Amino acid sequence: MHRFDELAQHAADLRIDVAWTFDLPGDIHAFYEHDDRLIVLNHRCTQAQVIGALAHEVGHAVFGDRCSTEAIERRADEYGASLVIGRDEYADAESLVGPHAGALARQLDVTRDLVLAWRRWWWRIGRLEEAA
Repeated sequence: MHRFDELAQHAADLRIDVAWTFDLPGDIHAFYEHDDRLIVLNHRCTQAQVIGALAHEVGHAVFGDRCSTEAIERRADEYGASLVIGRDEYADAESLVGPHAGALARQLDVTRDLVLAWRRWWWRIGRLEEAA
């Protein structure tokens, strides 16, 4: 199954609707409206940007975020990255292209920011969960 389809299904399982619009400014990839349980995606984004944005907004939904702080945005980034990139997939990509975040992003067909968020998540939570 395609990453987008998996994320959209995860959102649906959480009873979150996903919609598209052309009305968002180019630098805004998506937003989450908690009261409506709605994620709105920018139709002008690349596939990799949409994947990262949807994963990030699902993170906001899971945590019930109603505001934005640096810590909240970081948590949504890391949660979303953990949904999109698997440990084995990351390791396989790194064995092919090395540790450069841009090269990994191209290999994984995600954004560089998603790769960096996954690394933060892995060092903070992922490897601890694996060891448990």
